[in-house]
Amino acid sequence: MGIKGKQVKMKPYGRSTKEEAAWYWCFKNNLLIQPRQVEAYESLWYIDIHKGPVGRRKVIGTSPDCYTSTEIWKKVSEYQMYYYNKYKDEK
Repeated sequence: MGIKGKQVKMKPYGRSTKEEAAWYWCFKNNLLIQPRQVEAYESLWYIDIHKGPVGRRKVIGTSPDCYTSTEIWKKVSEYQMYYYNKYKDEK
């Protein structure tokens, strides 16, 4: 048995080639940037930033603002692009 309520869906977003490269860079560098719903059945999301390998990830940040279902994936891509552009040349 689960709680029944109105399901909230995020709108699709098509990433550009550069955004795909940023997503892949984040993936390879154990940086997970993902949406987190403000509360159940609410159509607003925060963006959480996790660092570390699977099983040992730690939250290193959360967006100060929340985003709607139409803008959430675009914002996630913007965060990925930010980290990619800032750290891609470091080793």
